[in-house]
This record gives sequence, structure tokens and C-alpha cells, in this order.
Amino acid sequence: MSSIEIRVHGVGDHGPLSALGSVGLEPSKEKLKGIESYEKPKIPAHGLRLINWSRTSRSVAGFLWYLATPFTLMNVVGYMKPDRWWRFWHTFITCLAGLLVTVVLTAWLIVIVETVLEYVPGLADEESLAEWLSVGVPAAAVVLAILCRTFLRPSRWIPRILACVHAVFVLVVAGAVFVWKPAQRPWSIWPNSSGYGGDAPGAVLEVVDPRLDAMMAFVVASTALALVLAFLLFNSAAAITTVLVVLLVHSTGAILRLAAGWLMAYLEYIGAVASRASGMPAASHLLRSADPDGDRVLLLDLVPIAAWAAIAGFAVAFALAAFTWGWKDTAEWKGYCAYRRLRFVHLVVTTLPRLMRRALLWAIAVYVVLAAVVCVVARCTSWSGWPLTVALVLTHAAVAGVLVFIVMRGRFSVAPAVFGAIADVAGFWPVRYHPLAGRSYREEVVDGLREELKLHREHRVVLFAHSQGSVLGTWLLANDMPQDKAEGDKPPKPSLLPPQENLFLVTCGSPLNSLYRGFFPFYFNDQFFLNALARTKGWCNAWRATDPIATAMPDVVSGVEDKEISETISDSAPPLRVHSDYWIEKAPTEWIEQKLAPGGGAAT
Repeated sequence: MSSIEIRVHGVGDHGPLSALGSVGLEPSKEKLKGIESYEKPKIPAHGLRLINWSRTSRSVAGFLWYLATPFTLMNVVGYMKPDRWWRFWHTFITCLAGLLVTVVLTAWLIVIVETVLEYVPGLADEESLAEWLSVGVPAAAVVLAILCRTFLRPSRWIPRILACVHAVFVLVVAGAVFVWKPAQRPWSIWPNSSGYGGDAPGAVLEVVDPRLDAMMAFVVASTALALVLAFLLFNSAAAITTVLVVLLVHSTGAILRLAAGWLMAYLEYIGAVASRASGMPAASHLLRSADPDGDRVLLLDLVPIAAWAAIAGFAVAFALAAFTWGWKDTAEWKGYCAYRRLRFVHLVVTTLPRLMRRALLWAIAVYVVLAAVVCVVARCTSWSGWPLTVALVLTHAAVAGVLVFIVMRGRFSVAPAVFGAIADVAGFWPVRYHPLAGRSYREEVVDGLREELKLHREHRVVLFAHSQGSVLGTWLLANDMPQDKAEGDKPPKPSLLPPQENLFLVTCGSPLNSLYRGFFPFYFNDQFFLNALARTKGWCNAWRATDPIATAMPDVVSGVEDKEISETISDSAPPLRVHSDYWIEKAPTEWIEQKLAPGGGAAT
């Protein structure tokens, strides 16, 4: 019986040869004049297949997958449900939070359209038309996006009932805004159309006939509601992600509104079909208050800096929680700064689900300090002075950065790698909790792996999977129905994979136990790991103490051969491999050669 090794890489844009590792080219022993001669790379003597995969929507969606990130994260929150009875409550609260995010998106699109309509000629005398357009265009865009993704592409797993509920909510919100016209309501207290700035030292200035700053009130109310829903999730990681999503949508909406205003003002300046004098009157706005007079500032212009301050506050709290908890445990390596830093990152990431709870306690302290600073500045300093100036400079710099980012279509050296990694991990989960989430790649890749293994049913096979590839490979094995078992009342289905006695699994740099088991306990529970182990003749797991996400497998699967790969720590030692080059490590490769050798544990 022939043998074959099938390698599956992790997330990112990998080339087809990345699973060979850094084998390099070794110079030949003979020194030849005028030329350089090299030996062939060292590759296994047995059969070898290299599986290359990527998130299939990466090249299709282009820049749009950046905009889908908040909704994709909201979809991930739904999969963080516990392996307990209250998972149904978690699902219900997640669906409510998803509806809130959709409403927030619709509200910001209305405000952006209102900003654009201010410069569209001919609307000065057509207030009713302008009001219809300001709510009709955004609502139609969101509803069409939801329904088209759901009904025209049913393979995306989006529940039709959920999509219809989101669409109805969008229409209801748009209708309520059109009928009630909140920005046209008289309102003398904060938040109103007075704005900040001017010469007065107070927070809000007195003006004649102030109106409700409806969008600012909605920002505050929706953020408060997000905090309540996050608390009701009873899950620190899900709660933090939910609030983060709402803050991201608010800050992105505010920045895009500013960018739209800049663009229309520039078109008016150059005389390119834009005239504020004949556009939608400010008095006809439905959500956005009119720009304040003089040098006063629209409250919405301060939303990005407030959202970023909240996000930065939690980042500081998380850093404090991580440092006070894990740094002391790395004291024995204080003489090797690089190694100690890697060990610290490993400890933090591999305990991330538990560390989130500690970070929440620190966040309360950090936010109390931030609130105190803001109150002192607001009381002792005029908002027309340096605080307002700093806030506006940072906000407008962010708008300029976003515009450049859009023009460059996200082609920066760091941004694609960071967002790509997030999307590749979050894209593991099918779209079930928010209809605008990014497309999942899991089923397509798993089906491809199943077909590849089907081709080798008569061979001894080792599936060697790294990082996210180990999640995909183990998911395939754990959910493969054995031939002798039935699912409920259904008859047993023959497995397409090689039989258990001829199939081996090697995972390396795997986040299965550290991240997936911690964040998604309902899906990666004890039974999941037991099923995967039962589907193979042997399972080897390789990891390093410097790898940020890799750990040993859970104790419940005692049959897994965990192999911790030690690394030499000295000034003369080669660079640490951290999360890479498991393909050429001695421990897993020798294990594979042993299993694929004749009589090496597989049936003959």
C-alpha cells in the first residue's frame, strides 16, 4: 500500500510552495569557478501533496470586505455561545445586537445622504423630494443588499427569516425618521443644534430656536443599548466584541460623513455640478442637525475621537491586565528580551478568553480616569481652545487617512495583512447571525479537503495541517460520520475519507485548544476532540512555547501525542521560528515517516 502526506497551510495569501517550509537551497560541495551550484531542496521521500487555499471572497469583494468587518465580527459573536442551556438566550441577544448594528448602519447612511443632498442642485424648492431621497436611498440600499445576498445566493447559509427581519427593521426605522422628522424638533437641552466652539467657555452655546441633534442623540442611545445587550450576553469576549462593533460602525460612519462633506464642498469649489445654495435646505434635515453658525463645531464631528478614546481605553486596560498577570511568569528569561517577549505573548494569547474578564475590571478603572480628565478639561478650559483643536485635528487627519486608504484600495503593507488575518479567522464561521457579514470559506475548503482525501482512500495518509489549516482539517475529521454509525433515524452514510486505520493527523501551531475551545465552547467541546481522535489511527500535535497561539491539546484527548518543540536560547543560536517552519521540524517529520513506513502502525 502506497503512502502520502497531505499538507494544509494556515491563514493568509500563501503560495503553493509555502508548505515546504524554509528548506532553502544548499550549495553543492564542489566549488566551481564562475558559477554557483546547488543541491535540490530536501523534501520527503514519500508521496507529498500541497493544499493551497484562501478565503475565496478575498479577490472578488476587494475593498468591500474591509467594510464588512464589523458585521463579520457580529456574526462571530453568535458562535461564542456557551455549551450550556442559556445558549438560546445568547443567540437571542446576539440577534438583537445584530439588528441594532443594522439600524446604526442605516442611520449613518441617512446622515451621509443628507450631507450629499445639501449640494445637489434643484432640491432647495423640493423639500419633500429631498426628504424622500434622504431616507429612501439608504433604506433601499441596505434592504437590497440584505435580500440579494440572501435570496440570490442561497448557498451563503443566511437564514431567510433573519434577513427579512433585518429588512423590515430598516424600513420601519426609515419610515419613522421620515414621519417624525426628529432633527426638526425643537430641543433646548443637550444634544441640540448649538454645537461646540465659539467664544463661550461653556459646553453648549445658547442659540435661537435650537433643534434636536437627532443623530448625536441616537449615537448616545445606541451605544448605551449596546452596553446593555453586551452585559446580557454573560460572556466577556462576546460583550467586548459587541461594543467594539457598534463603536466601529459609529466612528466609520462619522468619518465617511465628513469625507462626503469634503468631497461635495470641493466639487462646489470647482463648479462641478454641486451647489449648496440650491441644494437640500438644512431646515429639511431629518437626522443630522444643521451646521452651527460661525466657528462652532457640529457635535457629530467629535464622534470618531470619542469612539477611538473608548477603544483606546479598553486597549490600555487590556495591556494592564495582561502585564500584571503574565509578565511576572516570564521572569526566568529576563536575560533574553526577545525570548521573554515571545513567551509573554504566548501566555497572553493562549489564555485570552480568561484574560478578557480581568480586562473588563481594569477597563472600569481606566474609564473612570478618562471621565475625570474630560470633566476637568470641560470645566476649566474653553472648548474653543486646545481640546477642541486637538480633537478636530485628529479627526480630520483620520478622514484624510481614510480617503487615501480608499483611493489606494487598502494596498498598504500592514493593513491587508492585519485585516486579512482577522477576516480569514472570522470567515471560518458561516453567515447566520448578521446578513451583511463576510462570506465564509469553511464549507468550500472542507469540501475540497474531503475530495482530496477521497482520491487517496486506498493509501496510508497523513494529514499535516498548520495553524488555521489544523482547524479546518480537524473540523473535517470530527464531523465525518463513521460508516458504522447512524445520525438519529437516518441510515448510516459511507465516509468518503480513508478508513480510520489508514488515516493519521498531525497538527502544528494549532489554535484549537487555546482560542477555538476558549471562545467557541459549544462547537469545540470535549466531544469534538474525541470525535477527531476516534476518526484517526494516530494524532500528533507539535507546538512551541514561543508560538503565540499554539498549545498542547486538551487532557480529554489523552491519546494525542503532544510534542513541545524546544528552541535554543543564546546569542549564537539561529532565529527563533515561533509560528513558522513546523514542516521541517524533526519531531513531526520523524513521526510522519514512522507512520508511513511499511508496518508503521497502519493496516497493510
